[in-house]
Amino acid sequence: MPAKALFQASGWRGREVEIPRSERGPALLEFKGGLTTSFKVLALHRSATRKTYGEELLYSYGPKALRALLPAQYNRVEVQRVKPRPTSGTGFSRWRLRTLEVADLAGLEDVLSGEHETLVYFADRARVSFAWLGDTEHGELHFTPEYGNEARQLSRHGDIRGTVTVPGAGFLAVRTFGKWTLEKR
Repeated sequence: MPAKALFQASGWRGREVEIPRSERGPALLEFKGGLTTSFKVLALHRSATRKTYGEELLYSYGPKALRALLPAQYNRVEVQRVKPRPTSGTGFSRWRLRTLEVADLAGLEDVLSGEHETLVYFADRARVSFAWLGDTEHGELHFTPEYGNEARQLSRHGDIRGTVTVPGAGFLAVRTFGKWTLEKR
């Protein structure tokens, strides 16, 4: 059964979307693009006098739903339709964005495997081993505290397997384009 969304937005074009906040900490987002179209989703803070961009939250190609965290200091996202080449079109697909609750995220009981980027919720400190599998064999693990602003990288760039310590309650972002596996130690 699909998770109930707290907020939903969709469109054909790129645009800014204000993300409503019900509590402190990062907002959990799920983005789904279309079959033949690429999109970028960027963090954005807009006030009455200023517009400040943050990091690229995700890059989507195809209909797979991707999850990302919008850090607490941002109140919007900007969805951008991406042209693969300057002389080509951008595709015709619609995009969908929704917010989720913590209960909608996977938790790591023993072993968790998947493909592409995802978010995993941890209620407490844990040691986790990881392995990047498949053709790309590279990825990163980033941890964001449950009520924190900044993510920090836990894995070293270039490592294809290893063990990291999740320091407490929060979100572990698995960032890779290939297959991966996590195991609780």
